[in-house]
Amino acid sequence: MKKISLCSILIACMFNCTAQQIVNVVFVGNNGVTENIKEAHSFIVVKKYPNNYKRLDYSFNAPLIKERNYSDSLLEVLDGHYYEYAVNGSLSKSGYYQNNLREKEWYTYNDTGKVILIEKYEAGLLTTTINPDTVKKEERPDAVTAVEKEAQFKKSDKDWRKYLTSNLNAEVAQGSLKGGMVMVKFVVNTAGECTQVHMAKSVEYVLDEEARRVIENSPLWQPAVQNGRIVNAYRRQPVTFSKQ
Repeated sequence: MKKISLCSILIACMFNCTAQQIVNVVFVGNNGVTENIKEAHSFIVVKKYPNNYKRLDYSFNAPLIKERNYSDSLLEVLDGHYYEYAVNGSLSKSGYYQNNLREKEWYTYNDTGKVILIEKYEAGLLTTTINPDTVKKEERPDAVTAVEKEAQFKKSDKDWRKYLTSNLNAEVAQGSLKGGMVMVKFVVNTAGECTQVHMAKSVEYVLDEEARRVIENSPLWQPAVQNGRIVNAYRRQPVTFSKQ
């Protein structure tokens, strides 16, 4: 992937990029990669995390197109979660790669977020196709097991709302097209960390990234408990940005 100048990266910061994580920003026009933002219709942001690299593809002033995770800085080895979005920003497909091969369950969603197809892969080979409507909900691969104790931030949900209100930068909405509601999905892991943070409903880069930033930087939670064991727990968080 072609590197672009620091000047272009600074221009991209009008989208409220988290600068300490970004390692590359690429503008894309009708003839491919361009350094002229006026020619571009979309852009790619590459972010470095402690154990991987994340590529985010966006059209200008529009929802996320794809989110991909890689194990290498050249973005040649897909490794980790993969997300694909419909034009309205709703999640349309999700799955997992290991060393460029599809693994585990892959889900296809309709525009309401309902799972309409489940595919199981092993070493890149499709092994099972499931129509969720023909399977009992509790037997589906995406079934959520009830827990004895839900993951909790400090003492209550009130503390979580206070954290979000105190740390979200509402002013980022002024740099967006018209504001809107981002839906973030994440996992509180067994160490109490917020991981696998991704958009269940994307609006546009500046809003998505602000919501992502606050949740990724969350202090530790008290993890969920199931059958006396600490377990991972999924959470969904709507974040609404109002443009004045």
